[in-house]
Amino acid sequence: MRSTIHHPPRETSPRSRSAQLRRVIWRVGHIAATALIALVFSAHAAFADVSVSASAPPGSAGLQDLLNWTMYGGAMACAGTAIFGFAKMGLSHQNQSYSGANHGKAVAMLGLVGALGLGLTPTIINGLTAIH
Repeated sequence: MRSTIHHPPRETSPRSRSAQLRRVIWRVGHIAATALIALVFSAHAAFADVSVSASAPPGSAGLQDLLNWTMYGGAMACAGTAIFGFAKMGLSHQNQSYSGANHGKAVAMLGLVGALGLGLTPTIINGLTAIH
């Protein structure tokens, strides 16, 4: 015969749950306050010798190269997508698969819209960040 172990019931009354919740909130608040105080003192120490200049920050040339290569990669991806879409549209139309032709046309249009978005992005960003 199998014996069963009887565990005492856990306290799950609303009163004990609210007490547990209050303790958790207290602990989280204490940790957050400690982190905030540490952040304030470390920020004060880090920004003690700040000087403002109009020159570009170090590494901005590398960032510009990264952005240029990313734009190039995006342009190549959009061109490839458009070529694939037009090829699928033509081949599907030739094989009388009109649903495939419509899908190819949609893919080609998305590639062209992506290229348009990539082309307009520098103009939009420069227009939004221009200082007048």
